Amino acid sequence: MRIEHLYYFVTVAERGSIAAAAAELGRNRSTLSMAISALEDELNCRLFERRGNSLQLSDTGTLILDDCQRLLALQEKISYRCANPPGEDSIELSIGRDDVLTESFWRRVITRVRTHLPDLKLRMRFAGSDELPELVRQGQLDIAYAMAFNPAYAGDSLCQRILTKTRMQLMAARQHRLARLGYLNDSDLAGSTQVTYLDSDQQERFRLHNISRDTLALSSYELIRDAIQDGLGWGYVPEPLLIMEEADSSELQLLNHGLNTAWYPYLVYSRDPLGHDRRPTPVQQIHKLVIEEMAQAGIL
Repeated sequence: MRIEHLYYFVTVAERGSIAAAAAELGRNRSTLSMAISALEDELNCRLFERRGNSLQLSDTGTLILDDCQRLLALQEKISYRCANPPGEDSIELSIGRDDVLTESFWRRVITRVRTHLPDLKLRMRFAGSDELPELVRQGQLDIAYAMAFNPAYAGDSLCQRILTKTRMQLMAARQHRLARLGYLNDSDLAGSTQVTYLDSDQQERFRLHNISRDTLALSSYELIRDAIQDGLGWGYVPEPLLIMEEADSSELQLLNHGLNTAWYPYLVYSRDPLGHDRRPTPVQQIHKLVIEEMAQAGIL
């Protein structure tokens, strides 16, 4: 029984179709179909029943799914222990992050790290977007993920890479008077409070200085979103908070203003390169898991 066939089986079961599983894994659909057929032949049973364009687990497939997931987790554990034999120093890594990506996203990352690297001593630290690069440079963090306000080349002491671009959207609560206007001009915005992001230097980010008269400055994006939803003002909210926590953002509305969208790069920072080595370091392994979760969340 081949481990990769079990992996394909579990992925198809979780995604509900061979096409969706193939897209996630970067494989051809025919490769997955042949692997599932080979596994069914080896086990002498049907693992899926076709329902239109989707697949549903058969009774036997449902019965063995948990065991297959356990086998895959055990295989990952065995591989890790062989790559990190007893007697070697235990590894401790620190991850930094801002809150452009949600708490639930980072919980999933932590869970996967604990599964793939069970002996790793992991620390995760929340900090402001502007603080994280310097914390990596100082050695307080091994890797960090943050949106950059004014990205610049960091020099040889810090590796940085743009992963994607984050859209900041100008929002107000649905019951706010601004949300009732078909189109907003600058004077409309000036008559109400702007909720801004307060960085570690006490600077207000995303403030429309030529428009905003009154501001409410908060130190996290989730606080900004919640304050806007509570009707305390208008302001820019990172799109990942809107799409990844749709229920918490359901009462927000995009304002129809010429400056309602701005793009900022989302970066990863590390002291060591994040290339693909034959024997990846724990930092590289963690980064791979983060990238996979970002792709799964639809933000890459």
